[in-house]
Amino acid sequence: MQDNQPRPSRRALIAGALALTGAPFIRRASAQPAAGVSPQLAELYEKAKPEGEVTIWAPGSPGVQWIPPEFAKRFPAVKVNWLGDQQASSRLIAEKRAGRHAVDVWTFSLGGTLEVQKRGLLEKNDWTKFGAQDRDIFWDGEAVANHNYVFVPIFAKSKLTKDQVPRQWDGLLDPQWTDRLVSETFLLPRLGGYLAIDWGLPRTEKWLRALIDQRKLLIATSPVSNFLKSGERELAVAESTGGAFLMNKDGLNVGYQVMEMVPATQFVLGAIKQAPHPNAARLLIAWLISPEAKMLYEQVAGQPDIRANSQSALAQEIKAAGSKVIYEDVDTMNQRAEYYRKLVSIVRGQG
Repeated sequence: MQDNQPRPSRRALIAGALALTGAPFIRRASAQPAAGVSPQLAELYEKAKPEGEVTIWAPGSPGVQWIPPEFAKRFPAVKVNWLGDQQASSRLIAEKRAGRHAVDVWTFSLGGTLEVQKRGLLEKNDWTKFGAQDRDIFWDGEAVANHNYVFVPIFAKSKLTKDQVPRQWDGLLDPQWTDRLVSETFLLPRLGGYLAIDWGLPRTEKWLRALIDQRKLLIATSPVSNFLKSGERELAVAESTGGAFLMNKDGLNVGYQVMEMVPATQFVLGAIKQAPHPNAARLLIAWLISPEAKMLYEQVAGQPDIRANSQSALAQEIKAAGSKVIYEDVDTMNQRAEYYRKLVSIVRGQG
């Protein structure tokens, strides 16, 4: 379900009406069984066919806009609608309060899902039947691990080589990086929250202050890509592999460095209670946690799954580097959020 759709032209309406003559052929094609999927998914598909569609909400478009065409290759009888909106959780809560049931599947970070979960809006399911490990399941089946937002520094390849970028976060404190670093206000304290889980808050505060005061880190409210592109700054401290993917897609030509500690925000999927298309919701989630879909997440959307059972290229790169991964989970997310609240004042010049 995309917002701000343009009103169709008269020509488009006529073309659509003429296309109806081919509808019987479309129905016959879509009635065919799913090809190349597990028996569990094939069984779910048969249950989902009568529902005909499924709607997924996410915090942004990159993570979901690729799904409809890829899903249609396996399950042509079920159409995927999507919404990408940073305020998706507030919208979902408001919809439920109003007694409206328009959403089937929810995907967001673990922390971003908490407000939805606390209000009892997620349906429990046994995702182990579809390949999920116990460690990938949250809140007794209300959510299942999907992909990760992996924090890394990003550098402009026109200015730096990978060998010139430190592999340790403390390496960014070297005087050679003075007036060369940039970071967004939004991401820097969030990165700090993860590092503080391992370092502790005092060391992390000292690190942040040194970046800002000694290395003259530029804290930006606009995209860091602008500063990398102009050459004003060479390295973005608190970025992600997904950010690098999107910048390269836009033609910027950047690289990333896997550090000695790899903070990884956990994104999850959940089926909404009283969903209008419950079988299609389970089918979509079950497919999205399959190895096939996880590889598509990484290759098409730049959003990898780096958990222990992942076969992603980035997961293998992190393993080869011997890096320590700091995952967000239900045990650490509240602690990380508390660290964030304390660190954001430093980033904003208030502490």
